[in-house]
Amino acid sequence: MVPTLDADVALIHIAGGEARLTSPPGTLAQTPPRRAARGRADDLLFVSLGLHSTRTVSPALLDQLAQLAAEAYFGTPGSITAALRQAADEVNDRLLDAVEKAPEPLHLQGRLVAAVLRGQDLFLAQSGMGQAVLVRPGQVTRLASEEAANRPLGLTPSPYIRYQHIEVHPGDLLVLTTAPPPGWSDTTLSGLAGLDPAQAVDRLVAASANDLTGVLIRLAQPGEAVSMLPQARAAGRPSRPAATPGHGSARPSRPEATEALPQSGRPSLAGRRRRAAPRVPRSAPPAWVRPLRAISDRFSQGLAWLGTQATRLITRLAPGLAEPSPAGAYPRGLLIATAVAVPLIVVTIASVVYFRRGRAEQFQEYLSLAQNAVVSAQMKPSPQDAWPEWQAALNWLDLAEQYRQTIESRTLRQQVQAALDTLNQILRLDFRPAVSGGFGSGSRITALAATSTDLYVFDEAGPAVWRAWATGRGYEIDRDFQCLDGPGSVAGMGTPIDLIALDEPGALLTSGIATIDSDGTLLYCAPDTPPASSQLTPPDTGWGRIQAVDLFGGKLYVLDPVANAVWIYDAGGGLFSDNPILYFAEQVPNLSAAVDVAMAQDQLLILFADGHVESCQRVVEDDPAGGTRIRVTCEADLQFQDDRPGQQPSDHIPGAIPVEMVYSPPPEPSLYFLDSLSDSIYLYSMRLAYQGQIKPVEAFESIPTALTLGPPNDLFVAVGDQVYYAQP
Repeated sequence: MVPTLDADVALIHIAGGEARLTSPPGTLAQTPPRRAARGRADDLLFVSLGLHSTRTVSPALLDQLAQLAAEAYFGTPGSITAALRQAADEVNDRLLDAVEKAPEPLHLQGRLVAAVLRGQDLFLAQSGMGQAVLVRPGQVTRLASEEAANRPLGLTPSPYIRYQHIEVHPGDLLVLTTAPPPGWSDTTLSGLAGLDPAQAVDRLVAASANDLTGVLIRLAQPGEAVSMLPQARAAGRPSRPAATPGHGSARPSRPEATEALPQSGRPSLAGRRRRAAPRVPRSAPPAWVRPLRAISDRFSQGLAWLGTQATRLITRLAPGLAEPSPAGAYPRGLLIATAVAVPLIVVTIASVVYFRRGRAEQFQEYLSLAQNAVVSAQMKPSPQDAWPEWQAALNWLDLAEQYRQTIESRTLRQQVQAALDTLNQILRLDFRPAVSGGFGSGSRITALAATSTDLYVFDEAGPAVWRAWATGRGYEIDRDFQCLDGPGSVAGMGTPIDLIALDEPGALLTSGIATIDSDGTLLYCAPDTPPASSQLTPPDTGWGRIQAVDLFGGKLYVLDPVANAVWIYDAGGGLFSDNPILYFAEQVPNLSAAVDVAMAQDQLLILFADGHVESCQRVVEDDPAGGTRIRVTCEADLQFQDDRPGQQPSDHIPGAIPVEMVYSPPPEPSLYFLDSLSDSIYLYSMRLAYQGQIKPVEAFESIPTALTLGPPNDLFVAVGDQVYYAQP
């Protein structure tokens, strides 16, 4: 089960150098509504929205746009990014309408910074100016996109959105604001660590010289004291305004009920006074009767209320019914019944006609448009010219199959999808389950390692490390494998961050694996051998927090973004027992947002939370004055190259946020990137040229959480409690 986090929220409203007691316009922090769309039930949404205009903008307009964004998000099923895009589209469309209908030229531009918290995953979306700042002890990470800042909402029909994904932990502070960066100094922001939201807001107010609004969020363990978050209302459903709270609570945006976040991470009603229990007379009926009687009374009251409201509505529509009936006239009851029955009959007939003929005609119309687009694509002179037509055909098919699916529509979809796959260089593989039935209900696999015969799996829910051996027709779990098996099973061992495959002789004189936690505790495991544990020799400055490791050429590379360092350990006798060496020499790049590292021959590749990659090379050369000299050169402006239609070089993978990077050695050296937004694996050359995109033939049930390569050419992907494998 994915660990949940609670959110303690304070709203930031600075005007004239002082904190305002009124809630900042355009700012929301909301839990899901009672009838949220599929996939939205566990999401917490935070919105900071701003407008730039040549005229004064009403705060009510900002509130309305923020509420529209929240309704669009919670009303959109599917992936988080799809729902965030729908929210941005809703705001963008409303701004375009306002500009178009304005009696005089109106320059109206929107700024949107939204965040979604699900478990320990935080997804960010930015359109227009804005920033998100993550504060941890000793670490300040600014997450902002200059490209998004230059492309605000309200200018084009299709808004530009920059997505980012990071893993958060209890105690983290997050600031969302549409104010331009930097806003506050790193010194001010680092001083917020450990403060509650109200104190943190006071610090930000004191250090701010500009007017701004935003949201400040402190993430906490489930069960800790948290502030009240409002429940988002369903789209189109009226609700009553609520009182405005001060610091330490999120502003209810016209919710029906204020909700807190309990230990389970799901919203529950809070803040209501309990009613006093009624006295029960001595001759009270049995206990099981009372609930039924209460339900019956409420049902009767509801029917009576509906009858009263219906009567009032009918008399308003037909005032003559309220007057006394003249002699010889039809009875008033008959007139009322006729007034009610006729519209119902008309609506029923119209509905039957629509469902029998209207839906079929609508389906046929969209299907014909898709077929026309396919014909148009086939007549184009080049694949680049045909790409828009194939994409249009797929969109028309999506609309058609909202009404029905037929053999004809499915066949056409296969044709369109195959054409788009060819143009986009998408390789669809038949991924097979590695183990029949998976690794146990509730497992959450977050790390993998593979050899030519064995598959090693880390289950974060255990925590536990499993071994499965190849049978020729799949894999079978080794029930006798001894390694990590539940909390406290290995003294001093925290939650592992990665698995490392070790060749013979290894630490246990046979091939196996090593797993490491964020404090440098190592656990060596091998088949038919008791495990052994040790500790990485810490650097002189101590550990910050180990984020990722990679093993290459008998050396262990350890990424510590909190300490802003990459350390190198030599494997002596299969053990990583030597003192560490700092990878960098004179100058160290900013590694605070680094999430993964991979060694490719003599090249150190560093993956960052915003999706960009940096490359460094370390050279040990002779010094003319005697001895040796270490020289490290880094490239920080690497561009992902893509020759597909409509794609331009970018510092990140378009439409993806990679969370893991795996190096594939010669004869065809390449890089695999696991996307956190879809079930895709992106394949790039060592020069970051697009080579293809790997997808399953049948979509995975959820987004993959881990990736590894095993010899000779096996690709392993963890999805929920199962591991799937295929050969590209």
